[in-house]
Amino acid sequence: MKKRLKAEMWDKMQYLFRNYYDRMMHCVLFYDGPVDEDALKRALEFQISEVPVLHSRYHNNFVKPYWTVMDWKLEDAFTATDTDDIQAAATAFLEQRIPIESNVQIRIGLFRQGTRRALAFVVNHMCFDGGDLKYFVTQLARNYSVLVKGEGELAIKRGTRAYDAVYSGMSEEDRKKAKSLYRNISEVKSKHVFPLTEKRAEDVNRIVKRKLSAEKFAELRAAGKKHGFTVNDLLLAVYIRSLRDIGVFKEGETLTVPCMVDLRRHMKEGGAETGLTNHTGFMTVTVTGAGKDMREALDIVAAAMAANKKDRFLGLYSLPLLHLAYAVFPHFLSEIAIRLGYDNPLIGMSNIGSIKPAEYALGDTLPYDGFYTGAVKGKPYMQLALTTFEGEVTFTIAITGNEDDVRIAENFFDVFEKNVDETINCIK
Repeated sequence: MKKRLKAEMWDKMQYLFRNYYDRMMHCVLFYDGPVDEDALKRALEFQISEVPVLHSRYHNNFVKPYWTVMDWKLEDAFTATDTDDIQAAATAFLEQRIPIESNVQIRIGLFRQGTRRALAFVVNHMCFDGGDLKYFVTQLARNYSVLVKGEGELAIKRGTRAYDAVYSGMSEEDRKKAKSLYRNISEVKSKHVFPLTEKRAEDVNRIVKRKLSAEKFAELRAAGKKHGFTVNDLLLAVYIRSLRDIGVFKEGETLTVPCMVDLRRHMKEGGAETGLTNHTGFMTVTVTGAGKDMREALDIVAAAMAANKKDRFLGLYSLPLLHLAYAVFPHFLSEIAIRLGYDNPLIGMSNIGSIKPAEYALGDTLPYDGFYTGAVKGKPYMQLALTTFEGEVTFTIAITGNEDDVRIAENFFDVFEKNVDETINCIK
């Protein structure tokens, strides 16, 4: 009989989210230099083997869902291909969806073009979140380097995948209070949507991206710092102002933008002692209007963010409510109850953070570019995600859509860039 793994709370929640997005996470890194494919494959085989949920099949059991650990081979997860367009090949790979019945929940593609290499990852979000995807990829680089240099031992973290590990870094008093935060923060009265087209037969997964140069981003940060604005203040203000400019909401109307929060901030050693899993919550930022100019938009957003910055329980609201629903009801009833009470964000934002090339080095070969993005949203849902690499920002909008939707997203990025310039000019 095959070994079973318990389906943890976030595994089940991410499966419920199949109604809103494709449940996949994505990452790609670009290198120009030698990559030892044998060492890469050995490192990958080690890591996938040591994380059982990555080679398991999910069973959405009527009463109690579970994972079954499956037989697998590296070829089920890894492919290597020659291409004459490394960017296009990597993007096409990222846009795939792993079937839930697959025996592996991760796909890795290596693409070769001359001396250049692209290493692309697609992972089922049920297995772990962006924080642990970053860990998985950087640890792969470390294990690869161990193999090619012949120094050290292969390693990957192990431990509990339970949601309540999120409280591990708290005092007893704070832990008790955090476990009583039953407020449902997903309830949003404003129902503004990004102006995508209606659903069409030709809709497919698409990742639309735009870069902000390191020079421009540095200029934006320096200007904001003079007035006490954080990077998130700046980017969220530009985002909200741009949404208003394309007609998502009107001046004087209320807009709520949920922003992702890595809950490892609350955990002992930042989650280093746990297994790979999900520990992501969100905070909501609600504004009324976007101001007469970018300077006013910044003040509006900074004021809306102020309470979040002071909240020591940031991102932890609703977790006790979700746990209660799963604990009290059989699974099929808990899904119904949660769907009735949960409002999936129609528009969101996720600052995934920075890629530090040294942490992703394959031996002596450093990446020259790369980015992460979250799940591909189904209409009418949309999220802006961003990753920083050597000061350059890659913005992505991942949607199930058509060519008209790509043009809509590209137009939005045009407006976004214009508002970045206006922000710099009004506060420098």
